[in-house]
Amino acid sequence: MRVDFAFLCDSAAESGGKIHALGIGMEQIGATSLPTVHPRAVAVVRFSFSRGDVGIHDFVVHVRDADGREAITPVEGEMTLTMADEASQMRANMVIELQQLTLQAYGPHEVQVRIDGEEAVALRFEVVPVPAPAPPPASPPPGSPQP
Repeated sequence: MRVDFAFLCDSAAESGGKIHALGIGMEQIGATSLPTVHPRAVAVVRFSFSRGDVGIHDFVVHVRDADGREAITPVEGEMTLTMADEASQMRANMVIELQQLTLQAYGPHEVQVRIDGEEAVALRFEVVPVPAPAPPPASPPPGSPQP
């Protein structure tokens, strides 16, 4: 089994073997303070596989900072690879929703996808500081002269 492509994005769905994604190429998440919770990201991975890969495979997805702290509880599951009799190679898509990422540090983070205990792909992103939005200007009291 080999990874054809993988990316992080804001939203994705799989339908009929096609991947529909928005916000592809997520490389940075801005945070005004830490810890912060990022509501949602999606990891997308497309695999090519051959007859020898047919069967059930365990997967686990970790999201970690540079110190190894998990941003979410690891996502675990199984994927079943099947192949038509006449096919010599097939493809499989994984669309993994990552909800409520608790980010505790600025700097590099990694989404690691492991299949049957082996790292299949590691997708990196950076948590960067961003300034807090400025408060809106104060309104003059009612009845006061306007400038």
